[in-house]
Amino acid sequence: MSRLTPNPAKVLIREKVAASIAVLSTEEKKRQSQIVYNKVINHPSYKAANNIAIFMSTDQEVDTAPMIAHIQARGASAFIPQYAGGKMRMLKLEPGDENSMPLTKHGILQHSKDQIREDALDAGLDLIIAPGVAFTRNGGRVGHGGGYYDKYIANLRKNPDTAPKVIAIAFKCQVLDEVPMDEQDQRIDEVIFAD
Repeated sequence: MSRLTPNPAKVLIREKVAASIAVLSTEEKKRQSQIVYNKVINHPSYKAANNIAIFMSTDQEVDTAPMIAHIQARGASAFIPQYAGGKMRMLKLEPGDENSMPLTKHGILQHSKDQIREDALDAGLDLIIAPGVAFTRNGGRVGHGGGYYDKYIANLRKNPDTAPKVIAIAFKCQVLDEVPMDEQDQRIDEVIFAD
């Protein structure tokens, strides 16, 4: 798979946003994560969803652990990314999985390659809670540069009748007036952040 040539404007935004997140205190990240958590669990799309794709957050992202716990506590299914061979799959997170999952080179917990878990493409997704670096209120998204989510979402959107809603979650400093979007970039339906 050929790597995308980095868009210089996106590289700049990634650096700028990373610097903004770096100055947030642990307490401020917790405060904003709590606000986002409350907005997500009360969101109509979340309440209606049974199969939810979500990501395992790093300390530079809104904390998703409470959301994952909430998804499982209400009897819904959480599916998390597994990156392997240049592809991203969403695999079901079973209770206790996070205790035995290896860290990727990017510091993200994911299922090991030999772990057998239900694939979200077989189960069908109702909602994707997506990560990213920067967003706009009208659906713009700059990811981390791998294009994994764009390809995954584009594939699901080939069938508009079953395509899930895509909501991104962010710290306030990740929401900008505009972000550069390339032809392969998928727009998100909404961004939820602490405002």
